[in-house]
Amino acid sequence: MDATQEEMKFVGLLGIFSKSFKTVFAWKKIFTQITLTLILPLAIIFMAHTEISCRFFHQIEEDPYQMFVNAYEYYRSYISQTTPTELLFYILFKITSIVLVTLFSLLSTAAVVYTIASVYTGGDVTYRKLMKVVPKVWKRLTVSFICMFLTFFAYNLISSVVFFLSSVILMEFYILFAISIPYIVGFLYLAIVWQLAIVISVLESCYGLKAMIKSMDLMKGKRRLALMVSFLLYGLLVSVVFMYLALVVFDAAELAAVWQAAIGILCCVLFVIMFLLIMVIQTVLYLVCKSHHSEAIDKVGLSTYLGAYLSNSQPAFMVGEDIQLGRSQNQPVSHV
Repeated sequence: MDATQEEMKFVGLLGIFSKSFKTVFAWKKIFTQITLTLILPLAIIFMAHTEISCRFFHQIEEDPYQMFVNAYEYYRSYISQTTPTELLFYILFKITSIVLVTLFSLLSTAAVVYTIASVYTGGDVTYRKLMKVVPKVWKRLTVSFICMFLTFFAYNLISSVVFFLSSVILMEFYILFAISIPYIVGFLYLAIVWQLAIVISVLESCYGLKAMIKSMDLMKGKRRLALMVSFLLYGLLVSVVFMYLALVVFDAAELAAVWQAAIGILCCVLFVIMFLLIMVIQTVLYLVCKSHHSEAIDKVGLSTYLGAYLSNSQPAFMVGEDIQLGRSQNQPVSHV
């Protein structure tokens, strides 16, 4: 992360991935510690959730595609086949899984963002310092997460209604396929808004809805790059999920147990790599977007702000100004 702001302004897709890998390998000790204590448990919980859902609650989640396009009929059919006790266990399991995944996801993201910001400012970052910082940003990240979760929920609810009506009225596969394209683009856009909002919640004064608005403003002029990054990252992640489901959970290839175990371990490693890569790249993309808008990132101010996390008080901001950005909030933002 020794690139100047002028260099960061012109970093493209390959440059973002290159700088992300270089940062991880240059600080492999701290990233290894973060990975083993936060990201690995996240991957294990994610895989366990998928495995348990398919093996023990298959009567409720039998065919996600059919539930999506014929929601009402399949929902009524599944509920009629499920006892109240099974439904209660299913709901409790889902709530527990979501809470654990959210917890480790936010904590690991906060740790990675703080680490990269410290590296960018030339500060000394240790795992012990990191563990003091992470709990202090928990509330800010939770508010941002809730705002984005509600946004995704509304987006998927509206999309489900559109898909449902299209499947009932049109009944044509190519129509559904054409509708799915803008849905995927919108989903990827919201995903990158989410990622940048999380970084903003850690490094700037705003969080929640304000962080989401700021992340959308920050992407102006870099939307195409952000969408390409999001498409590539989530495309790879979906590929790993598909491999895990097909070869391990559903055993579509009818492999021996030893091969299933080996592929399961491989998928776990790939999940860990993908989760870490997503968290690192979202922070690097944030720095690229800031540079694109010529928002001078004052390393001294940012270092002071990050250091405040280690004290007993929350980081303070000057009135109307984000001290770590080197510009007043009243200053116009370039939307080139």
